[in-house]
Amino acid sequence: MSARTTRGARAALATAATALALALALAGCSGGDDGDDTGAAKPPASQQEGDRAPQDPGPEAGKDDDTEKVPEEELAPAEGEFSQKEKTYLKDRVPEGVDPAAILEAGEEACAKIESAAATDDELAREAIRSGDIANAEDAIHTLCPQYEDLL
Repeated sequence: MSARTTRGARAALATAATALALALALAGCSGGDDGDDTGAAKPPASQQEGDRAPQDPGPEAGKDDDTEKVPEEELAPAEGEFSQKEKTYLKDRVPEGVDPAAILEAGEEACAKIESAAATDDELAREAIRSGDIANAEDAIHTLCPQYEDLL
């Protein structure tokens, strides 16, 4: 056997061994039984404690509870200023410790979803608003996108 053939065979064998090791490593990461017999499903590693990003509570989160709200005069984005319409929407919606821009973004997202649904079919948009499929829709319409009040 020539040296060239031996080197090629070794390279092929090394590649196959690397692929097999990678496949075995990935199979071990697939969430198999780790000895925990509680029967409860574990969240994916990306959502386990410490790795989770805090969820945006949205405007509805602290609306009717006793959570301390940020006073209207203290509502300010990281950069720039909120318009009067945005401040009106945020009033009494932002719990202490929550970024007001995140609450506003949830309202703007509701307006975008309403716009998209209304572009397809007004009745579809009405049903999505009534059923709650578009979160924060009514509040957003009253302040951020009043052009859709006829859908309420």
